[in-house]
This record gives sequence, structure tokens and C-alpha cells, in this order.
Amino acid sequence: MEIPFSENLNYGRFETWTKKPEMLVEHATQIHGIDIVSVETLPTEADGLLVSWEKFDKPLAIKTADCLPIVIEGQKGAVFLHAGWRGLAHGILQRPEISLIQPQRVFIGPSIHECCFEVSADFGLNFPKSPFFKENNGKYFFNLQEETKRQLRECFNSLLISYAPVCTSCNKAFHSYRRDKTTERNWNLYIKG
Repeated sequence: MEIPFSENLNYGRFETWTKKPEMLVEHATQIHGIDIVSVETLPTEADGLLVSWEKFDKPLAIKTADCLPIVIEGQKGAVFLHAGWRGLAHGILQRPEISLIQPQRVFIGPSIHECCFEVSADFGLNFPKSPFFKENNGKYFFNLQEETKRQLRECFNSLLISYAPVCTSCNKAFHSYRRDKTTERNWNLYIKG
């Protein structure tokens, strides 16, 4: 199976697959919300998975087709999030569950970038504090990666934050809802190192 992107993190490995991997993974039914649940409570609906290092025995999976797959590694475990603009606007990065792992490092996987994330002029009402809007020839674009970094630093100012230099809309190796209106999803995995 093709793996179009892979990144080594402090405590594990991040991979993006364009098809469901042939291995057992922990995942929730994602609903574009802000709930984060312990893997011990699966199956359930949620957009974030929390696992302690002691209980981390299967890869975690987040499915996306332009939204941000976000791995947060901490001293006591990891949180893996599915965050689109709605999740960011409604506070998924401020959830108290994230503090429980004592966050140290964040990685944002392949997702839509500012070059392709065109928004309406009034979209800014969803992010009144954000400086990450750009106008180009009468069109408005929003930088989800930079907004994610801004929100994380408001809560945890010493985090190491990085992101994949891959736009899922530009790069046809990935599924993109914006580009193709597809129902297919990228399977983002966080595998304990």
C-alpha cells in the first residue's frame, strides 16, 4: 500500500496512507466536533483520541480529506486530533484533555494550505483574533496551519510545532474534498516509536 508521507516524531511515527491500512488501528467516528476521548472508551463519536504511553499498543488513526490531522506528544501520552476549521473555531485545541499529557511537541500532517483554502469575506467572523487571512485579487484565503500554531501557543507557549509542507488540495497523491468532492479519506496514523 502506498504511503505518501511519513515523519518521525519524538515518541512515534506519523504516516499518511491513501487507503485504509491493513492493520488494527484505534479510531473514532469523526463528526467535526471538539470531543476528545480516551482510546479505552472506543468505539464512540469523537474528533480526538487520548492515550497514555502505558496504554498505547495499537496505532491511532484520524481520517481526513483536507482537515488537519494533529499529533500532540507529551510527557504522559499523546493526543491525536481531527481538526477542520469548525473544530478550530469551536475550541478543540483548548480542550482540558490536552493538558493531561503535559504537551511538548505538535505535528500537523498533510492538509489543505492557504494556497487552496479560499473562504468568503465574512468567514473571518469565525476567527476574530486571527491575523492569518490574505486577500488576493478579490479572493480571500485562510492559513489553518498558522492559526493552529497561534492557538496552541496561547495555551502552551513552549511547544515545538511543525507541519507537513504538503497541501492535500495541490498534491494529487492525496484525497481532497475541496478539489474533488470525494468521499475517500486519507488515513493518518500515529504509531508508537
